[in-house]
Formats: sequence, C-alpha cells, structure tokens
Amino acid sequence: MCTSFAVYHQEKAIYGMNFDTDDIDLRLKVTSYNDKNLFYFSALLDNRYRDIAGFNSEGLFVCTQAVEYGPGFRASCDENDWFAFEIFDEALRKTGKSSEFFELPDKRVISYPRNPLFPDLGLHTMIADKTGDAFILEEGKDRNIISPIHNDFIIMTNFPNGNFEDVNYDKVCGIGADRYICAYEYISDHMDSFGIDEAFEILSKTSQDNTLSSIVYEPLKNEIYISFKKDLSKRWKISVVEKTIQSLDGFLNNNKIQFTNDEIFVNDLLGLYK
Repeated sequence: MCTSFAVYHQEKAIYGMNFDTDDIDLRLKVTSYNDKNLFYFSALLDNRYRDIAGFNSEGLFVCTQAVEYGPGFRASCDENDWFAFEIFDEALRKTGKSSEFFELPDKRVISYPRNPLFPDLGLHTMIADKTGDAFILEEGKDRNIISPIHNDFIIMTNFPNGNFEDVNYDKVCGIGADRYICAYEYISDHMDSFGIDEAFEILSKTSQDNTLSSIVYEPLKNEIYISFKKDLSKRWKISVVEKTIQSLDGFLNNNKIQFTNDEIFVNDLLGLYK
C-alpha cells in the first residue's frame, strides 16, 4: 500500500514514493544500457527480486503499486496482451518520454500479472518524465484507462484514479484516499517552494506503520534520495550517473560507496551503518 507523486514547478521536476509492505528484502540496482543509466528499486517476492520502481538518466520515472479495482475484478491477460513489466523495462532502456506510452494502449491491452503482495488486488502504474508529462495507467475490462496529469502534479495511492476523473480531490474514496487528500493539499500549499525537503515531508505525512522505504528523485540532477523504515532523519544519495550511494543527513561520516556488480542489498547497506 504505497504513495507516489510527481510535481513540476518552474522547470523543476520532483518524483517521490513510499513503499509500504511487510518487512521483506530490498535491492538497489544501477546499471547501463547503451547510452542510458538505469536505477531499479526491487523487492524479494516469491524468491525473486521484482522491480517496484525505476528511473533512467533521461528523467523517466515508472512505479507500480497495488490498487483496489472493486469486488470481482480479475486481470484480463490473454495471449494478445502485452505484459506490463516487460514494456516498462523496455521503456526505461529505450526512451525518456512518457508520451511514447500513449501509443501503446491503442494497439494492444497492457495487462498486469496477479499482484504477488495482495492477490485480491490489482496493480496500477505512474509514468512521468522531466518535461512535465505524466499519467497513471490502469486496467479496464478490455482496454487501458489513462489518467493524465492536472495542475502540474499527479498523485497515486491505492484506489483507481480513473474512477474519479471528474471528481474533486477531497471526494475520492477507497484505499489510500486519506493519503491522496493529504498529499494533494500539501503539494497545493507548497508549490512555490517545492523541493527535496517538501517531498520528504509528504512521504512522512503519508507514511504507514509498514513503510519500508521513502524515495525522492530529482531527474534534472539524476540524483535519488532514499531513507528506510520511516527513519527520515537518515538519508542516502544515489548518483545515477556515477553509480554511487553516499550517506548524507543523520550519519557521523559522509561515505560514498560504488555499486558493486551494479547492485547493493539494503540489509547489507544498513549493516554498514549500525
């Protein structure tokens, strides 16, 4: 049960995400594909690491989280559909623009697998780029539902945004509606000064007892800031370009570590700073 957002102001973009679930192993990965560097935030599910969020060095952001579509909902995958995560990974490797996704749903339905964290729920995805183009992609019965950005920001929790396209922000309902309203009001009140600290403040206000990680990405600088287990007083900074992670606020030493074999396991990282 996560919260994510993308905010744009004065040619500046900020993305944020809380990852909320049971205590499971996490992995951070920075790798390269042709002329792009790619960051993946992954969780160990069913004995394999599954990508929850990804960024590339051209400023594209993709994250997927649980959604409650309603009673009796079933994913409508068939042999003619495109498997969502394969498309998202390909996009991170090959493009930096959200707009290229808009062409896909008109050709074939993008379908999601059964949610490994919450089998009775579905999944939906936020896709954003540094130019201010962002949308949320969700499943319909036989088509994709796309909810574009409004008012220079977009928020996704765990209800289907597509069901509330023409509804005032404070009238949404479903799982995470309270977090959505909280984030919406805070962003609206802080648009003129919105930056890294404001992004973390939203993640603090919308965190839950099971928040495992809070992530903020500044695409124009290709820098990611990340905290773990609600301890927002301690932050690391990841450079997508340099492939490094550096301890920042809340630590006695300011250490910079190179990603070994492109990846770092979060439990190992936390063990270094006990």
